This record gives sequence, structure tokens and C-alpha cells, in this order.
Amino acid sequence: MNRANALLGSGAGVLGRALLLTLLFGACGVSVAQSGDATGKLPAISIIIDDLGYRRLDGLRALELPGPVAYAFLPHTPYASRLAGIAFQLDKEVLLHVPMESELDKALGPGALLNNMPRLEMRAVLDAGLAAVPHVSGINNHMGSALTQQPQAMGWVMEWMSNNGGLYFVDSLTTSKSVALRSANDAGLQATGRDVFLDDSADPRKIRMQFSRLIALALENGTGLAIGHPYPETLSVLRRVLLKPSYYGVQLVSVKELIAKRQKASQRLSTTLQPSPHGHARYASNFPLSPPASVAIPR
Repeated sequence: MNRANALLGSGAGVLGRALLLTLLFGACGVSVAQSGDATGKLPAISIIIDDLGYRRLDGLRALELPGPVAYAFLPHTPYASRLAGIAFQLDKEVLLHVPMESELDKALGPGALLNNMPRLEMRAVLDAGLAAVPHVSGINNHMGSALTQQPQAMGWVMEWMSNNGGLYFVDSLTTSKSVALRSANDAGLQATGRDVFLDDSADPRKIRMQFSRLIALALENGTGLAIGHPYPETLSVLRRVLLKPSYYGVQLVSVKELIAKRQKASQRLSTTLQPSPHGHARYASNFPLSPPASVAIPR
């Protein structure tokens, strides 16, 4: 096992590390957590379940997931308020999932922010959305591939958030051209960006693959944040893998804690970090791995 630890620490990269974990642990059924440090300070992951509020049973099933999973509720939807109340009682984080204008021709639903909105109207829409969903700790964008490219609009959103203190921002990163995270940082907000979408496909095999990529990212960088949806396939996979995240060498933490960990890491490395080109966020889509990383996700 000493040889395994040496190999894992050799800096071979996300792909090499994930494949090595599979070979060393996955085939023989040994817990990946055995290779973590003895203090229990494992790399951290967070999970956000998006698009809640329209379907009661889907929401209730999502809320059954173990651990500090976060839940993002669309404003003015039939069950958002009640489900958010239950999430709060279960000590889960609640996010306001703000619809934002997209480059795609898809319906945004109520409470959406549009490019042509003046500042005061945008503030009123956000006020109404926040009033519609109780116990909100943070905000993330629903769609938004058009609006999140607009520095002025994102500046107005972050200004509004600054006036509603204590909220954090998560950029869902629906476009590589998003300036939302930069705007949040400029406003001094607690903020981070999504690393992995778990369920672009509802195929359980692909969902397991995406969870595997999340683990690989966390093992490489110290943290990883994934967004999923209340699809039956996604919930089925997550119910199994989140029962004991330490099996995969990680711990599941709240989004707020993940942001704090990233801020501390960024401060430690501030002298060596290079800014992203054009100020774009680092992870704009699921990062490509070929062949895909695999960390023995149970079926």
C-alpha cells in the first residue's frame, strides 16, 4: 500500500490517478478511503440537485438522499416553498435556482431574468423569487447561457446579492463565456463554479461515469462540485454512492463549506495561480477524459 500511496502522489494527473484507483481498489473491493490520510481530512465533494419545485414526489425522493446534499428550487413553482421547508428541517442547504436568459429557445418559467431588463426590474424579480423560496443560503443559475455573458447584468445580480447579505453564488457554467463567477468575486461574494454535470444523460452507466469524474477531480484538486437533477436514475445512483463517500476517498460537505475550503486553498496558492484566459471560469463543461476515468461505482 505504501507503493500505491507513492504512485497516487506522483502527480500523474486526474486520469492516471483515477485509473490507478480502479486497478488498486475497484477490482478487489478495497475501500479507497484506506489510502486517505489518518486524520480523516479527505478531499471534499458537494452535490446540488437542481430544478426542484414542479413535482412533489420527485422532490421528496430527492430530499431522501443521505448527507449534506444541497437543493436548488425554481421560484414560483407549486411545491418549492413546502419542499424547501422540509429541506431546512432536514438540515439541508436551500438554493434559489434563478432562471436566466439562454441562447437556446427554451421556456424559462416564472421569475426569469432577461437581457433587456432594467436594473430595478431585475431587482424586483429577484426580490420576488427570494420571497417565494424560504431558507435560502445561496443562488445558482437555471440555464443562463446568454445572461451570464453580460457583465452589466451580472454586476446587478451581484449587487442585489450583496444587499441580501450572507448568500453565496454558484455559477452553473452553462457557457464557457460566463462572467458570473468573476462578477461575484469582484463583488466580494462567497462564490464558486460547477465542475461536473452528473446527468446530461439519464443513462445510469453515464451517471456513474460522471460521479467517477467528480471523485477524480476531488482527488486531484482537493474539492469537486457536481450538479444533478431529480431524475429517478440520478437519485438511484446517488443513494448508493453517498451512503459512504469515504469509500471513494472523499467526504461529502455542504456547498458553503466547499466554498470556504476553496477560498482557503486559493489563498495558500495565490502566489502561484495564473488567471484563467479572458477571465472565464475554469470548468465550463464536463472535462474530457478518454478513456473515461473510473472509480468502481457500484451498480
